[in-house]
Amino acid sequence: MQESFCLNQECDEERDRGLLGVGNCNLSQTKDVIVVVESVKDPLIDKRLHKGKMDETKRRKIASLSIGSVCVGVLILASSASATWLPFLPICIGCTIGVVLLLAGLSLLSWIDQDAGRHSFGHSGGFTCPFVPVLPVLCILINTYLLINLSGDTWMRVGIWLLLGVLVYAFYGRTHSSLIDVVYVPAAQADEIYRSSSGYVS
Repeated sequence: MQESFCLNQECDEERDRGLLGVGNCNLSQTKDVIVVVESVKDPLIDKRLHKGKMDETKRRKIASLSIGSVCVGVLILASSASATWLPFLPICIGCTIGVVLLLAGLSLLSWIDQDAGRHSFGHSGGFTCPFVPVLPVLCILINTYLLINLSGDTWMRVGIWLLLGVLVYAFYGRTHSSLIDVVYVPAAQADEIYRSSSGYVS
């Protein structure tokens, strides 16, 4: 609640200073303040007013199911394509099931909205992966196929090196990291810090 009031107060101060136009204050932020105040007065209207958050939760659940479908489809497809010792019919059935799961998950991922600020790190700009979600899914498919075709000796060597890396991280890296004393800032506040440090006002 305090954050919402501070946000509204900052917007009013910037409007008074003339740094922002009258219409530039983010209306969704102002609505959030109204929602918070009304929720405090009557907590029963909280669910109705936070329908946007419920939609976001539903979207994330669909995205999780889609990603799961893609991963299972990739695993079945890559395993079936690599199983040359099986007869032709089981290979075809496995590949068909894998492709169906893969395409279903990919279609759902393409259909739902992507996170707007997924790579903004609190300010405008930033790197965005091209051809999402097709390119990441193709990369997962190719890498899984390559991993499945590695020999047992290679997996043993990889496993030993991974175990050594985890031990080094657990007993040395965590306690000697330069990020121990770093203060993490929420994305909503990161933009303000970025603007004040760079000396510009959007």
